[in-house]
Amino acid sequence: MSNILVFDTSSAWCSVTLSAKGIIHSVAEMQPRKHAQLIMPMIDDVCQRAGIKPTELDGIAFGKGPGSFTGVRIAISVAQGLSLATGARLYGISSLAALAWQGMKKMTDASTDSLAAQQVLAVMNAHMGEVFYGAYHYSDHRLEAVIEDRLTKPAGVDISTLEASNWIGMGDGFQFLTEMPEAVSSLNSIDEDVYPMAESMMDLAIRAWDEGLFTAAELQEPVYLRDTVAWKKLAEQPSLLKR
Repeated sequence: MSNILVFDTSSAWCSVTLSAKGIIHSVAEMQPRKHAQLIMPMIDDVCQRAGIKPTELDGIAFGKGPGSFTGVRIAISVAQGLSLATGARLYGISSLAALAWQGMKKMTDASTDSLAAQQVLAVMNAHMGEVFYGAYHYSDHRLEAVIEDRLTKPAGVDISTLEASNWIGMGDGFQFLTEMPEAVSSLNSIDEDVYPMAESMMDLAIRAWDEGLFTAAELQEPVYLRDTVAWKKLAEQPSLLKR
């Protein structure tokens, strides 16, 4: 069986999950500003629990964004670094898709072990007065985007293409519900306390692995959605040598 590592640092949570020899090992901490310090020790932790070395990893999946700019940068850097060091192939998972899937699994019907919700509007706090959002539907064992991931002010969340009564809302972006269009309030239910987590992302990663979607490190890119970010490329920075 393949050894698959999954991690996400796009939200307030830093989470890591490893599937090795058919056994799942997971660790997660809610530490919004400590992802850089936590991620490698957490990866070492799950590898030690599984009794494998990082060089034995076959695939690495990561939350590619959108989400915290710093968190997404950490994820892509760690994923590519590990891939180059171990030879493992990579796969980036939309953080909003991961959030939607986390929400669906949270509402699993315990009596039937089936998903009680299969249509989720995922909304994340993007800060700077904006939100990331996307709508996801689960059908035929596949999670599909009905509204592709977007960035907007809360008032710009557009669900006009959805039958709101058949959808549920998930994610901390719903803290801005009063600023969103009235149609959003007609969702079946809303849960702000849901975040993308590596343990549930493993389902998406294993499916992608089975479908051969993992690639070489250089083919993976982060997703920011925001054009203006808090850093500039070296060529765009003012040079002291010109003064």
